[in-house]
Amino acid sequence: MKQVKKVKKPVAKKIVKRKRRRIRKSVVIGFLAIIILISALIFYPKYKTNKQLKELGYDSTAITAIKKQKLTKTIISNGYYSQYLNDSIKDNTLKIEYIDLYTKVSNLEEKDFLLYNRLLDKGYTKDVANTIFNKLKFYEITPLLVFDYQEDISIYINDCLEHRDVNSETHFELSNDYYSEYENTIAVYDETNTNMLVNKTYYLSQDYLPKDISELSVVYAAKGLSLALEAKESFMAWCDAGMALGIRFYAASSYRSYQSQSDIYNSYINSMGQEKADALSARPGHSEHQTGLTVDLASANMEGLSEYKDTVEYTWTSKNCQDYGWILRYPDGKQSITGYEFESWHYRYLGKELATQVVNSNLTYDEYYCLYLKPWNNSEYVYNMADVNQQVIN
Repeated sequence: MKQVKKVKKPVAKKIVKRKRRRIRKSVVIGFLAIIILISALIFYPKYKTNKQLKELGYDSTAITAIKKQKLTKTIISNGYYSQYLNDSIKDNTLKIEYIDLYTKVSNLEEKDFLLYNRLLDKGYTKDVANTIFNKLKFYEITPLLVFDYQEDISIYINDCLEHRDVNSETHFELSNDYYSEYENTIAVYDETNTNMLVNKTYYLSQDYLPKDISELSVVYAAKGLSLALEAKESFMAWCDAGMALGIRFYAASSYRSYQSQSDIYNSYINSMGQEKADALSARPGHSEHQTGLTVDLASANMEGLSEYKDTVEYTWTSKNCQDYGWILRYPDGKQSITGYEFESWHYRYLGKELATQVVNSNLTYDEYYCLYLKPWNNSEYVYNMADVNQQVIN
């Protein structure tokens, strides 16, 4: 008989039940607390700064721009806000180094930044400069570059405000004097440059002689008068243009040496005293006539220089002088700045480009020079003169 193999029945495996781990409620709460804390650390500062900026007055577009330009801390810590600042930040035209100035004014041009820096060069602090810009207009500020440093700027500001009804870009008068004539005088910076400034502060040396001094023909001037060659050629072209229109004028006075000016000035002192002499004549070394770039004009139909303002020649020369490189040096209504009464006959050669810029600026040459041309020793401000000139021309 065959043996039958016994088949072993599979032994059923014993299923061991694992105990389910229960996460403690405290762990869950702790985990959630950490998430909330991290979220708070990430989002609360953003919420806080947004809230602070909104409270200052900034709109959402400006807030985005503020953060992009990394201005948040500066603005919040100083509480800076104005609508003009808000708009300048949004259109990305803000010059960050002048951010506090944007809160004092409603509009700024390139020439304003230049003027602001010239005030700092003059010795005014940023706080004082900000106050000046907040209270005064451009044409009221530029004379400060010519005047003495003002210890109490509030006196000058109030004087300007009291004359707002009569002052403008073309007329400027004040009740007080802010210019100490012939005090703290300075030698002319560059006697070889046609743009040199000669006035009651800046003087020429006693032995200064214009380069290429050349005698004028009696067709254009009284006998024996001379000008620097460049000025002479331009003056003759100016006279020729006038004669073609029936406008006849000539040089009654031009280049004077230091000694000649000294003789004239001393004669005034002897006849009327120094105070009146200073009102009528420049002291030797301080006369533009010594530059060889200046003429006193006369009309064939007049007897004295003081009558020139009443002639058709004056009307034409004052309107067209810049086209030939000349400016009316001591205009009507600007005595407080130039230190001279209106001299309708006194013209200064600068060259066509510069003369046009000066005339279009409505500034006296004293102001224009101190703003755009003077080599200030402390200035760190660098600007594009071409851009500034374009603004002046426009």
